[in-house]
Amino acid sequence: MQSNFKNKVAVIGAGIIGVCIAHFLRKNGHEVILYDQNEPGTQTSFGNAGLFASHECVTANSPQLWKNLPSMLLSKNGPLVIDWFYVFTHLPWVVRFLRNCTTARVEHIAKSLSSFSSHARFAYEEIFNEVDVSKYIVHKEPIYLYESKELFERDQYAFNLRKKYNVHFNIINKEDIAKMEPSLEPIYYKGIVLKGESFTRSPIQITKKIFDNFINNGGHFVLTKIDSIFRNGDSLFLRCNEREHQVDKIVVAAGVWSNVLARTIGDNFPLDTERGYHITFENNSNLLTHSVGWAKTGFYMTPMEDGIRAAGTVEIAGLKKPMNNNMLTMIEATARSILPQLGKVKSQWMGFRPTLPDSLPVIGESQKCKNVYYAFGHQHLGLSLAAVTGKTIHSLIENKPTNINIDPLNPYRF
Repeated sequence: MQSNFKNKVAVIGAGIIGVCIAHFLRKNGHEVILYDQNEPGTQTSFGNAGLFASHECVTANSPQLWKNLPSMLLSKNGPLVIDWFYVFTHLPWVVRFLRNCTTARVEHIAKSLSSFSSHARFAYEEIFNEVDVSKYIVHKEPIYLYESKELFERDQYAFNLRKKYNVHFNIINKEDIAKMEPSLEPIYYKGIVLKGESFTRSPIQITKKIFDNFINNGGHFVLTKIDSIFRNGDSLFLRCNEREHQVDKIVVAAGVWSNVLARTIGDNFPLDTERGYHITFENNSNLLTHSVGWAKTGFYMTPMEDGIRAAGTVEIAGLKKPMNNNMLTMIEATARSILPQLGKVKSQWMGFRPTLPDSLPVIGESQKCKNVYYAFGHQHLGLSLAAVTGKTIHSLIENKPTNINIDPLNPYRF
């Protein structure tokens, strides 16, 4: 009996990226099986700050990094904390990252990211026309605050990048900030409002709602770990639990674990991890109405469904080291200094952001194994770029032209 499906596609990874890919493929007539060793949306996609930064073009790569690097490296409680032993054993990655901090490279990265992210909102609108997540999305523009004139002026390079690549923002003064968020302690100098952006009160519910729609429309989910990918003649297989499953196409969207699978077919990408943290405080009614970022420590406080979440920071320490309590202490102390009325700590979390040396994701087909596609490395923009990534992978699998330039995201650019 002949199948009515276009292709049988395995999507490996059920975070927000994999779920959006599965959504677009199933919607367009493919038989789709989504695989993950964890429940959908419960890993890195669960713990972010909830921002839909659909026009962001500023990444960790910056020409100013060289000047600020000594103080950042010595800090034990700043926005960047580094495990020296881990860095020493991963020097090739660090060198590649620093090579992407020249002015020319940062301009290229900003232009590439801006071009790709400019399609993000439209891709999500396509999903949200079918999936009702309205109760979880707040259409209020995020605020990013600077404690001092020095910090504000230090970020002028980022301001100029945003202006150049059409990321719209307004500069606001202390009086504006006090009107917008009167509960904040007035220890700020100035801030910016990121125009046209929004945030979610529950990142996991966004993922779950899209996933539920995928299942209700005939998609499949298998809770298991995929061990490897291989080809036997013209046939494509994945292996799990000592069993082999034949498929037509495979999409690897497994976050920080993606390169483990890529290596099973002969690929190898410079994928590493940023460890991100969050603390959720018991909800105090209407303490915050916007998502508020704090430049000095690099995190956002967002009013979530289950409390106020302070999320962000970067720790370079790999996958094996236990949670760093100093990071959590810093986040809590800083959050309480900004918002003294915060309630008790409700929960703490650490997750792993997949990151590449140029802070751009990998999106494209494997050259080692035909019909295997990659979609990973979105760093802190996984939620923001998930839908446009899903739409792009769908176009690649069907070999259809797209108006989205993904040449800078080529897996073999390194």
